[in-house]
Amino acid sequence: MTGDGGRRGRIAAFLAAHTTMTLATVGPDGAPAAAAVFYAHDEALNLYFLSEERTQHGQNMLGQPQVAAAIHADGQDWRAIRGVQVGGAASLVAAGELAHAVAVYGRKYAFVAALLAGSGGPGVLGGPLAKARFWALRPSWIRLIDNTVRFGFKEEWRPDDATETD
Repeated sequence: MTGDGGRRGRIAAFLAAHTTMTLATVGPDGAPAAAAVFYAHDEALNLYFLSEERTQHGQNMLGQPQVAAAIHADGQDWRAIRGVQVGGAASLVAAGELAHAVAVYGRKYAFVAALLAGSGGPGVLGGPLAKARFWALRPSWIRLIDNTVRFGFKEEWRPDDATETD
């Protein structure tokens, strides 16, 4: 098969079926930190999320953009474990990409789309999210783990994958 529709499609379907990722960052002193954030993905499998810059993970990403993340369902039997591991760089969404991030996120989370619709423009949030900013995690690799295929089944996708075989 040419292209990356197989793996990429399976990963995109998994991402669409879930809402929360655990984001792992590293502080300036080398201390790890983890935070749960709601995410939405685009066609390039970039993961968009909202967070305040003043949070520990926000400060960590501003200083060290290399992050890791995990997405999985809760309460799984070990034979049914399915999840995604992600490695990549996270950064604040630039002004030129903000409308895209807002559209991607708003399609998945109607309550955020409603907050944005009544605001001062794209990316301007009100209420409890007023200080939040859009971030993007741009994966350098994604690993899908699916024990429902067989125990220990894993497949990886990288943005530069030109071809794949299933």
